[in-house]
Amino acid sequence: MTAAVSESRALVSIIVPVFNAAAHLEPCVRSILAQTYDRIELILIDDGSTDGSGEVCDRLAAEDSRIVVRHQVNAGIAAAQNAGLDLATGALLTFCDNDDLMSPRMLERLVGLIESTGADMSCCRWRNVGASQGVAELERHRDDPFGHHIVFDDPGVAYQTVFSLALRKLFGVELRYFSEANWGKLYRAPLFDGIRFPEGQYAQDVAVAMPLYARMGSVASCDDGLYFWLQRGDSVSHRERSARYYSDIVRAHLRSFDEARAMGILPARAYTGLATITHERRSIRDDEDARRYSEDRVAVRSRLQSLGIWKRLICKLIFWERMLEVKVYNVTVHRRR
Repeated sequence: MTAAVSESRALVSIIVPVFNAAAHLEPCVRSILAQTYDRIELILIDDGSTDGSGEVCDRLAAEDSRIVVRHQVNAGIAAAQNAGLDLATGALLTFCDNDDLMSPRMLERLVGLIESTGADMSCCRWRNVGASQGVAELERHRDDPFGHHIVFDDPGVAYQTVFSLALRKLFGVELRYFSEANWGKLYRAPLFDGIRFPEGQYAQDVAVAMPLYARMGSVASCDDGLYFWLQRGDSVSHRERSARYYSDIVRAHLRSFDEARAMGILPARAYTGLATITHERRSIRDDEDARRYSEDRVAVRSRLQSLGIWKRLICKLIFWERMLEVKVYNVTVHRRR
C-alpha cells in the first residue's frame, strides 16, 4: 500500500478517546500539543463522560485551533475510536490513550521514518512508567537523541511470532516486536479504509490487528522510547475480570488465529490469547456466561486441533515461556503508581 505524503508537511490526525479522564487528560493533551512536528489535528472524542472531562476538552479546544472535539453518548472505546476515524482528515494518523503521554519528538520521528522509508506504518518503543512519575520521566527523556531503526516487510509474521521477551533478546529481533496496541504507531490513513473497531467489545485492538497488518507492505520500527504508557491501578486491564471480558478476548484471538492461518502464518500470539479461555471458565456467574463459555470452548478446541502436532508444540513452548514473563510483569510493572 502507498499513499501520497507531502514532504515534511503531511497532516497527522491524533485520536484520543476520552471517558471520565478529567484528573489526567490535560497533561496528555499538552504533551500532544507540544509536538515538534506541529501539523496536527487532535481529535478528542468525549464518550459520555460524567466527571467534567467534556468541559476540559472544550476549554482546551478554545485555546488551540488544532483541537477538534466531539461529544457523544457513552458507547465504549471502540465507538470513540471509530468516531475519531470518521472525523480524521490527515494523511497519517495515530492514537493516544487519554491518560498517557507522548514525547515532544514522537511525531517528528515517526513521520520522518514513513517519509524516508516509504513504509505504511512506523512505530517506536514505549516506556512503562508509574502514573505519578510520568511527567518527570517525559522531561528526563525529552531531548534523548534518536537511535537505530529497521524496515521489515512481513508485519503479520512479526506480530504473531515475535512477542516473547527472552526469544527477542536471544535472536536479536527486538525491533520486529510490536503489540496490537494502536498507540506508539503512525499509520497511513488509507489502511483504515473499510476497517473499524468492533463496538461494544473488549480487545477491539486485537480484532483489527491482522486485517491492518495484512494490508501493509512494510513497517519502519525504531528503538526510541517515545510513548509513555502510564500505569494506573484503576485502568480496565487492571480491574475488569468478568466472563464477558475474557470471552471477548478469546473471540478476538479466534479471528486473529483464522486470519493468520489464511495468510500462512503460525498463529503463536493468537494461540497464547486463546489460553484466556481458562480465565473465562473461572469467571462464570450465570447461565449466559456458561453458554458463551461452552461456545468458546468448542471453537478453541477446533482451532487447536487444526494446527497439527508440531505447530501446536511450538506454540505451546512459546506460550509457557511467555506466561513466565507475564508473571514477572504483573508483580513489577502493574504495581507501579
